Amino acid sequence: MIYLDYNATTPCEEKVVEAMLPWLSEHFGNAASQTHAFGWKASEAVEQAREQIANLIGSEPSEIVFTSGATEAVNLALKGAFSLYSIKGQHVISVRTEHKAVLDTCAYLEKKGAIISYLEVDKNGRLDPSTFQSAIREDTIMASVMLANNETGVIQPVDEIASICKDHGVLLFSDASQAVGKIPLNVKDPGIHLLAFSGHKMYGPKGVGALYVRQSNPRVKIDPLIHGGKHEKGMRSGTLNVPGIIGLGKAAEIANLKMAQDAERHAGLIKLLESELLRLGEVYINGDTTNRLPHVTNLAFRFAGA
Repeated sequence: MIYLDYNATTPCEEKVVEAMLPWLSEHFGNAASQTHAFGWKASEAVEQAREQIANLIGSEPSEIVFTSGATEAVNLALKGAFSLYSIKGQHVISVRTEHKAVLDTCAYLEKKGAIISYLEVDKNGRLDPSTFQSAIREDTIMASVMLANNETGVIQPVDEIASICKDHGVLLFSDASQAVGKIPLNVKDPGIHLLAFSGHKMYGPKGVGALYVRQSNPRVKIDPLIHGGKHEKGMRSGTLNVPGIIGLGKAAEIANLKMAQDAERHAGLIKLLESELLRLGEVYINGDTTNRLPHVTNLAFRFAGA
């Protein structure tokens, strides 16, 4: 079998597995146990992983909150921010092409009083910044715009969107599950306030992810979804998945080292695949071919249903 759906999940990198194995049996301490060496060792390893992840996205280690994956991180960001900031307004902006994790969470927020504007994208799958600008109202408190689409690989103009949000005092959340580890990213440059991603999209383990929560200029606050222990600075209670976090950290470290090389190789493979298929005729590329992830293509075949 040939597996091509790496946007759905990836296998664990061998070095990631090697990094995780000792923490499954030999080093089994709870990172929250601060009264003995077993816990200290686990806690130190978690903080090292936090640094590796922060280095990948250009944040401070203290701005990384570990979760069970991107879906939980999305829920924590949107529900947590709306809970605290809805006193300022009820309006939230999102996009029709967002992942179901975002769209379903927005639908939940609508039941809690949120007014959601779902923006359309152009024929190439990109959101026009002027469309976003026009959607902002006096009561807009937050926007959710994914960094890269999971089906087409189209990269949204998040830098321009972030600039507009900054001018209007609007929080910007981005689901970056498909982009982290695949393209260069610095959350401080465009001014993203909240950003979610997952381990298993970047050759790390399943069941672990993270949420970036900006802590300065401005400091962003969110209400927790899970209570019981005040882990992760009170933003996400629960015993940390130490082996998974170690794996996520190692995957981030590897991605930082190999990203440029992998992107060049993947872009070459995509170019070859598309050029050969297009020669068949009645084959079309969906989405913007300039602003997209280097490893993704989405094709339509006119007679596929015949």
